[in-house]
Amino acid sequence: MANIFLYGTLCDLELLHICLGRSLDKIYKQQARLDNHSVFWVKDRNFPVIKFDEGASAQGLVLFDLSNDDLNRLDFYEGSFNYELRKASIYTENKQLSDNMDMVEAQVYFNTDEKIEVGDQWSLRNWQREFGDVSRRVAIEFMQLHNLSNEIDLLMEYEKIYSRVFKN
Repeated sequence: MANIFLYGTLCDLELLHICLGRSLDKIYKQQARLDNHSVFWVKDRNFPVIKFDEGASAQGLVLFDLSNDDLNRLDFYEGSFNYELRKASIYTENKQLSDNMDMVEAQVYFNTDEKIEVGDQWSLRNWQREFGDVSRRVAIEFMQLHNLSNEIDLLMEYEKIYSRVFKN
């Protein structure tokens, strides 16, 4: 069982449901933040990246106690875009004590491409408005490739699916 901190497209609960392949009803989730990090659009792309940013806080969602199957499905989706999990300490609001935060250990997806260029601050609402519908439709088809992940170029497959769905 693992805790995952999400900060980008997977904070869209419809996309998260598609990627996990199951209802989110039994997954305990809570708003959280990762200190000394910010989330940015990847330059000229439709997804975000998280970067170290002294004094800033990346806002997101923590999912608690995910199963190995959940992790495998999220790794399939995120790993296709050069993201890997790294351990981090995040903060969640303690509902019992006002103005108190609890520190929690969680895994966070960081992009492994050191040369990736960032753009403006990330906005989930803007992503949902501009790319959400297409991205969800692509994810439905892309996640069906989960069992073939060792046999195909996943990034190329995703881009082919996205290109076809975007045209329709």
